[in-house]
Amino acid sequence: MSESYIKEVNVLKGPIFKLLKKEGYQAVDMHYHSCFSVDGLSKIPPILKKCETEGIGTSFTDHNHIGGTIQACKLAKNKVFVIPGIELTCHNGVHILLHFSKLNEYLHFYNKEMKQKLVKNPWFLDINHNEVVDTASNYNCLITAPHPFGPGAIGIQKFPLNYSTLKKIHAVEVINGCCEGQMNSKALAWAKSLHKGFTGGSDGHCLAEHGTAFTICHAETVEEFLEQIRKNKSLVIGKEEKILDDAIHSLEKFMREEEKAPSKQLEHMWIDRGLLEWNYLKEKIKSSHFLPHFNSHHQELDKHKLSQHRHTKHLVK
Repeated sequence: MSESYIKEVNVLKGPIFKLLKKEGYQAVDMHYHSCFSVDGLSKIPPILKKCETEGIGTSFTDHNHIGGTIQACKLAKNKVFVIPGIELTCHNGVHILLHFSKLNEYLHFYNKEMKQKLVKNPWFLDINHNEVVDTASNYNCLITAPHPFGPGAIGIQKFPLNYSTLKKIHAVEVINGCCEGQMNSKALAWAKSLHKGFTGGSDGHCLAEHGTAFTICHAETVEEFLEQIRKNKSLVIGKEEKILDDAIHSLEKFMREEEKAPSKQLEHMWIDRGLLEWNYLKEKIKSSHFLPHFNSHHQELDKHKLSQHRHTKHLVK
């Protein structure tokens, strides 16, 4: 039976996760957004380096995009456990997470089934969540309902869910690092009532947010890992990441390193951990697409704001 624990995970990173890996366990952040997502900041190499240092795996689940996964699979080789993933944004705003065991099947699914459904609107598929799940069920992939009680239109529980769709969903994301209040506890209760598998992930959009929640399975391959989730044999551990806590933690960490680091290295540290992502964030915000996308996916819906943008106005019709 799958289990879930709300705990601080930083104490497990490094030696503990590396020891678990030697015993055949993999700890994977199954929900993370790179710069290939419209609201993501981090490039792929820094995340892979962080994974290697901390002894963890990851899945780049970018919004309607496969570029991050393709690059990660090329760079990771055998050093980092990478699960091909994607977070699909349906026409009504609902998110669906998919994870594949084989990269070629992942590419085939996207290019054949999803790519043409993004021609009219790159941020939203032209089909709803029931249709997405129905199509994905024809492929060998893990279908997960992420943040089912999440804000905005992203939670699947805010829309009618027919029995056929519910039956085809394999797992529920019971810990999401960006969810607040009772969102995760409600997701856990829902997953238990349906006897679905458990997954967890940070839903991070920058380097500091990666790895606040994990899915742990006894598996040597990606195929075995996903099968363990289907069989309800996963362990999920993590907690929601508060913005203020994260900011304080990052500042404290830099201050500790600043005391030890030679002065010549400080500039590189600032560039690696701050300036690159800050500059990228500014570029994102300047984009005419960023704020409407962010509001529709991460905030409670503001019908007036959504109606003013061509990519989100269909959500309020």
